Amino acid sequence: MDEREQLAVDAVRSFVAAFKRIHERLFAAFPELTGLPDLLTAVRSTRVLPREGRSSTGIDYSVHGAGCRMTDEQGTVVDVDLVDGVEAFDGWRVHVFLEGREGESLSVEELHTACSRLASWAELRELQPHRWYAP
Repeated sequence: MDEREQLAVDAVRSFVAAFKRIHERLFAAFPELTGLPDLLTAVRSTRVLPREGRSSTGIDYSVHGAGCRMTDEQGTVVDVDLVDGVEAFDGWRVHVFLEGREGESLSVEELHTACSRLASWAELRELQPHRWYAP
């Protein structure tokens, strides 16, 4: 694996770690919700939560289309969609996560390839080939 490929793999791993940390904090504030499917229901169907808000644990969230954008107090942004009932991301979402950070700029294609590589190592689940991945 060359240096750029390693950078892309490390970037995806960083996204996954941030997603897990931010996700855990967001849903700690809503113990009745187990994840994104429940959040989408709470926003759209039962309307017990607003489309955008801040949790008591300090995570901002914004429900959109098929997913949710979550931001912590340091401005770290993770965005996931619901794909076949599973919280998923793609290279573009990792690219957005990396924006504004120092270091080499990685293309969406490089990040998709890194996701596929991590799936081949069983670090991610590939939900749709070269498109959607889940931790």
